Order: sequence, then C-alpha cells, then structure tokens
Amino acid sequence: MAPHQMQPLLLVLLMFMVVAAAAVDCPSACKCNWVIDSLYANCSRRGLRNYPDFDSLPVEHLDLSGNNFVEFPQQYADIDSLLYLDLSDNHIASLAADALIGFVSLRTLLLANNSIVGWQQIHPHEAFKYAPSLKQLSLRGNRLGSFGGDDASQQLNSQSLTELDLSMAQISSVGGDLLVNQLPNLQRLSLANNQLGQLLRLPSRSLRELDMSNCSLQRLSSAFIEALPSLEVLDLSHNTALQFGSAEEDLIVSFELRRLDVSYCNLDQIDLSGLPALVEVSLSGNLLRTVDQQSFANNTMLELVDLSKNVLRLIGNEAFSQLKRLKHLNLAYNEIAYLDRNLIIGNDVLLELNLSRNIIQKLTKIVSNSVRLINMSWCEISYIEGNALSGLSAIQKLDLSHNLISDIPNLMRSETLQQLNLANCRLSTIRNSSFRGFPELADLHLNGNRLTNPIPPVYFRSNKFLDQIWLGDNPWICECQNPLFVEFYDFLTAKPAKLRDRHQLRCASPAMYYGNLWDYACMSDWTVSVRSSSGEKVWSTIMLSILGLGLLALLYGCFQKLMRKHKQRQNRREYDENHEELRRIRDINERMLREESTTTLQQAQEISLLPSYEDALRMPKLERPVKSMLDLSVTERNRKQLRRSQTQPDGEMSAGDDEELQLDTRQRFRSVEMLANRDKERRAQYGPHRRTGYMEYSTQSGSRRFSIEDSRFPAAHLKTQNLQSAEQIGNFQSYENSPYTKRKPKIAEIPPFKRINMMADSVEFLTDPEYEDLGASKPGSPFAKRKPKLPASVQVSAQVYTLEPNQATQLDPAVEDYFSSAQKRAPSTSTIASDFQELVVADIASIADDENRSNLSTSCAELDLERGKRKKRKNSASRRVSGNFSAAAAAGDSSSSFASDGERNVQVHKPMRETLF
Repeated sequence: MAPHQMQPLLLVLLMFMVVAAAAVDCPSACKCNWVIDSLYANCSRRGLRNYPDFDSLPVEHLDLSGNNFVEFPQQYADIDSLLYLDLSDNHIASLAADALIGFVSLRTLLLANNSIVGWQQIHPHEAFKYAPSLKQLSLRGNRLGSFGGDDASQQLNSQSLTELDLSMAQISSVGGDLLVNQLPNLQRLSLANNQLGQLLRLPSRSLRELDMSNCSLQRLSSAFIEALPSLEVLDLSHNTALQFGSAEEDLIVSFELRRLDVSYCNLDQIDLSGLPALVEVSLSGNLLRTVDQQSFANNTMLELVDLSKNVLRLIGNEAFSQLKRLKHLNLAYNEIAYLDRNLIIGNDVLLELNLSRNIIQKLTKIVSNSVRLINMSWCEISYIEGNALSGLSAIQKLDLSHNLISDIPNLMRSETLQQLNLANCRLSTIRNSSFRGFPELADLHLNGNRLTNPIPPVYFRSNKFLDQIWLGDNPWICECQNPLFVEFYDFLTAKPAKLRDRHQLRCASPAMYYGNLWDYACMSDWTVSVRSSSGEKVWSTIMLSILGLGLLALLYGCFQKLMRKHKQRQNRREYDENHEELRRIRDINERMLREESTTTLQQAQEISLLPSYEDALRMPKLERPVKSMLDLSVTERNRKQLRRSQTQPDGEMSAGDDEELQLDTRQRFRSVEMLANRDKERRAQYGPHRRTGYMEYSTQSGSRRFSIEDSRFPAAHLKTQNLQSAEQIGNFQSYENSPYTKRKPKIAEIPPFKRINMMADSVEFLTDPEYEDLGASKPGSPFAKRKPKLPASVQVSAQVYTLEPNQATQLDPAVEDYFSSAQKRAPSTSTIASDFQELVVADIASIADDENRSNLSTSCAELDLERGKRKKRKNSASRRVSGNFSAAAAAGDSSSSFASDGERNVQVHKPMRETLF
C-alpha cells in the first residue's frame, strides 16, 4: 500500500484508539489504548506502590515495570484475558508457590531486575506449574547463583516454557539434566554476561539457540556441543580467552549448527571443518592474519562471512572459491593492500563486497559477474585504473568516499553503475568526459571535495537519469554575475531539483560572501541583474504570452458560452414556433376530420337514401328513352331544342350539328360504357409498373374509352366519370371494404337459368312475363302483379324510324305511371325503341359498304350528307337505352315487315348493371 494511502488509515486507527481509550474506564495512574483488538495498559515508571484496579477490564498487555512493587499481584488472576505481564525493575523479592494460580492465559512473565536472591525464593519447582500457557520467562538481573544444581527443589519446572532469559543473573555454574527433565520444551536459553567458571554438560533435545556471550569462557569441549543435537545458533562472542578449534583441543562437531558467532574472542586461528551445515559465521574482532583455501574447505553452505576487524594482510587467490553460495563478504578494517583480480570470480551469487578501511592505494580491475555493491571507502586510494570497472558487469553502487582521489580517468565506464560516491576526496576539476561512461548514473556524491568553479551542465548531458547531486562542503567561488554560474545554479535547482544538500552549498570567496549560502550571497545581484537580462525578457515574453493566451482562451470560452446560450434560446424559440405550428396543423386536421366525417356521414345518409332493388322496381318507369339522367331535369325549352336536334331533316344538318351529334353520341354512351366495362376493370390484371392507361376509340360508336387492361390507375380526366379517384382505385382491396356493402338491398330470387351476367338480358326481360318461355309468370314471383295489357304477339324490331320534319306528333310522357287507374294510351310512334332492339345485320353491313363507296365516288357535299344520315341512324340506334313495352309492341308490324323482306334480325340486349345504384 502506498504511503499516501496509509496515512488516512493510520489517522482513522489513531482516532479509533483515542475514542476507545476515552470509552474505557482506565485507572488514573495508567494509560490504556486499543491496538487492533487488544487492550494495552501502560502503568510503567509511575512510582506506584499499590497495584491499580482494572475492574475486570479485558486487559491483554499490562506493563507495571519501573515501580515500587514488592509483592506479586495475585489479584490479577481474575483477568482471564491477560497475556503479557511485565514486573521488571521493581522490588519483588519472592514468589509464593501458589502465586500463579488462575493465570491460565498468561504467556509472558518478565521479572527482570528485581530483588530475587536464590531459586528458593520463587519456588521454581511448583510456582510455574499453575501457568500452563507460559512461554517466556525473564529472570535477568537477579542473583540466582547457579543453573541446574543437584537440589530438585531449586530447579525450574515448566512443561510449556520455550524461552528463558538468565543473563546477568550471577550464575557461576551450569550443568545437569535440568533441560531434559524439568524444561522439556525449552528452545531458547540466554546465559550471557555471567561468570561461568564451570561449564558442564547441559543436555537438551529441544534447545535450538544458546547465548553464552561474555561469559569468560576459556574452553568449550566437544562433549558440550554433542549434548545439544538440535542446536542451530551458538553465540560465543566476547569471550576473550576462548580457544576455539585450536590444535590442542578436540574438534567441535555439529551437523545442525547454522549460525556461529565467535567475534571478539582474540582468535588467531580457527578450524570450522566440523561444522558442515554452517550458513553464517562471524569472525570479526579477532587476530586472524591469513585466510587460505583450507579455512572454509568444508563449509560449502556459507552465505555470510564476516572477517572484519582482523589483521588480514594476505588473502589467497582461491580462499573463497569453494563457497558457491556466498552472498556477503566483509573484509573491512583489515590491512589488505592488494587484491587479486580473480579473488571473487568463482562466487556466482556474491552481492556485496566490503573492503573499507584497508590500505588499498590503487583501484585495479576486479572480475565478478554478480557483485552489485562494492564499498572501498577510507582505503587511501589515490589512483584509479581506467578499466577498473570493466570486469564488474553487474555493479550498481560504488563507494569511493574518503580517499585520496584527485582525478577521474576518462576511459572509466560502466553500463550498470547507478550510484557513485566520491565524497570527501581531493577532486578539484571535473572534465566533460568524467561521467560520460555512466549512462545509468542517478546518484552522484561530490560533496567534501575541492571544487571551486561551476560545472557546465553540458558535462551531464549523457546522464539522463541523474536526479540526485551532492555538492556541499566545497570552496565555491561565487561569481554571481557569471552566466555559467547562473546556468549551473539553474540546472541544480530547476524542478525537479537535483541538488540534495542545498543548505551546505556555501561560498568560500569572495570574502564578502564567505560562509554564505548561494541563495543569500547572490540573491541581491540576481534580483537586480535578472530584471534586465535577456533571459528575464524571454521569460517575461513567455509569461505575457501565456497570460495573453489564457485571456484569449477565457474570452473564447465566454464567447462559446454566449453562443451556446444564444443557440439554446434560438432552439427554444424554434421549438415553440414548431410546437405552435404543429398545434395549428393539429387543429386544422381535426377540423378537416370533422368536416370529412360530416361529409362521410352525409354521403352515407345519401347512400342510405338510395332505393332498394324492390323499391327501384316499383318506381315509375320511363315511357321513352332518354340520353342521360340530365334529360329528366332539363327545362322544357332545352328539351324542345333536344327534340329539334333529333328530328331535324337530313339535308339541313350542318358541320356544327355533326359535332353536336358526335358529342351527343359520346355523352349517351359514356355511362353505358362505364357500367359495361366496370366488371372488366375489376377483373383486369394490373402490371406492377403501369400506373396510367391509354385512350381507346371505338370505331362503331365513335366514343372515347379509357383502357385499363394493362394499367393500374385510370387517367386523371376519368376520375369524375368513375366517381372514384385514382388513389381510391389503386388502394382498392376488396368489395367487402366498399362503402356500398353497408347497404344490403333485397335482391329478388332469379331462377338459375336466368342468372344475370355482364352480357345478359335486362331486368325487364328477366322479370316481364311476356318474355318468359312458358308464357306466364310464376305464381310466387313478386313481379306477377306487373302485367301490362299488351297485344298477343309482340316483336321488337331493330328498325330505326325517323320522324318526318313536318309531323307534329305529341311525345309520350317520359315516365310511365304503372300504378295509375287511367287507361294507358296507345303506344307511341317515337323513333326510340325499347330496351329489346333488333338490328338488321344487312343494314349494318350496308353502312360499311356505303362508307367505302362514298369515299371513292361521291363528292364532298354528298359525303357530308351521307355521313350525317348514317350518324343519325347510329344515334337513333344507340339512344335506345330504356323504353316501354307498349312502344315495342306498336312497332311490331313494322318489324315483321322487315323480317318478311328476308333480312336477318339480330336481337341485342342492353347490358344489365350489377346494382341499381
């Protein structure tokens, strides 16, 4: 976890401890605090004579050291949570046999530096049995006299004790089976600082660490070590008279011993061949003069060898060659004057080499592929070879401080060196190539030398990672006006600052600045000169530019903000306008929908007012044919003009009349054609891409008809004729969706053999009893009541009669009243025939022949006259749309006369509409 993340956590923990301490009812003489979930009570050095009362607080660590207590606090036996009790530095002289009853959780008991005299005062054989969890006991500083005597009542007995401290206890004799029988789980025993005049066997199968430093030992027998088969750490330091591994004594053998400290024992020779498992050995402070290949021949497991503070002068070339696991080698404070270049070449895992405080005057090449730190300070080195570091491929830190080095060679280089310490040497100048060979250099110590002039920053151009420089304690000449001096100072102090000892950077000259820091010495000069310097102008320009850019950015931001607000207002205004427009459109649409719904309702009402099929049959029947329904509604004057145009003589027909006849023909046949072609339009297969039709002209009738056989929509000029728009026809889906399906007219039953189709007979033909094959209507037919009195034999002739110009015959009424009681008049002699007409095929053929002959032989006037007659005959034939049966009966004689002439009569029936509306 990062430090900045640890600080809030520690602060919270401290606040929690303070709040918890305030919440705990701690005695006034003590200080209680919580550490994690343990309550610590510190009552040390308060001069207390009476034990404080904790009122059953869950105290785990209780420190009562440094007071004036004389008795053991048996009242704390009720605190079940007590784990640690420190009663050292008090005046406790005795310990009752039942003093530890109730301390079932106690693990550490410290009774050091009290007034205990002899083992019998603390009842060691019985008192510690009642503390089954006791692990650590300290009786240091008491007067015990011996350890492991013959008296069983004075032997310490504890089955759980693992660590016992008896240092400085005035013990003079050690021996016996105490560790085996009374302390079977003891692992650490300290007998340091005692005067052990007699050292006997002290067997133990569990003891791992034994400290007998400063015990005035003279001899350590091999039998003593053999009685401790589990011993791993042995401290025999500061036994100045000890003879360890001398030729006169038995060889010490231990296959478990890993750490041996025999420093400051005045040993002049040593034999460690009986300790093959040795990992760390400390031989410092002795009188060893030489180290050769045999010194550590059998200690191949060594990782740390400390030979410092000896009188070593000669080290063999292969003295450490067999130590393949060696990591730390300390040869400091010796008298080594020369190092062989292959001294540590065989130690592949060696990391640290300490050669400080020797008399090496010349730094030569040392070969090692693993050494990272070399300390050669205080070695009186005055010369460095250029290739001194070329053999150290992994060197990272080199300490050459406190030597006599006055120059750094140009060819000195190292690709891995990160820290170079040249402090307190005699360097007076730095060349541009002094540190060029150290590209990874990050930490440089040049303090305490004789540097006077500033170093140009360009000299450190190759040291891209340099971020720490020490330059204090040098006799600098403070030339405050010197641009190089100012540049060097800026290089050191520019952020991130590289100078680490700024408060030691002082001036030695001129005299007025002697002893002053660079900042104070040159501040006044730099303040005055900097204002007019070019650098200041540049910086001023840069700052003003930055301020100007900032102001422009601010203005631009304000302008953008204003534009955004203006745009928002505009968007809001447009939104309101669009919303208002949409509201108006919605109102208009609603009004249009209401109008359309009203119109649709009116149309529906009009449609609903149309007569049904039976009602249409009961309505008055037309007495004579009319050209269209408009003929019924025109005025009498217009009707007379119409009759006059129909009865005008052939010879008086003009070109205008010809055009009127053509127009009349088109108008008369337009509705008929529309009704006749409606079924064809419904059954037509429309192409996917044809949207409009084409005009088709009938050669027989001379009328113009819109063809929809290959088109999807009719022409625009036929929308009013079809009474439906192109869009309605294009979107037509089915007849079930037609608005006319809402009305369900009552259709009379027609026998199967009389089912109507598009080319069938008319309604009158199907319903009139005169035209039935059997000659009489069915009794149940709804048309049986309609039986007009007609002659016995009625034949409708297709002969067209022309009215004479001078004949003033009264026309029959247009509507026949079937329901009136008056007797019908005689059939009219009108030229208009009934619905059942017979056209003479010979006449039709003759018309075509006459037309062909007229084109070849007659003149233009004759052609016009003949064409007018023919058109009149055509118009007479085509105007026979609806008539009465009486007129057809009256014309029976004429038709029979035509038939008698041998001409073939063809009976043509008017196409019947599907519906009557």
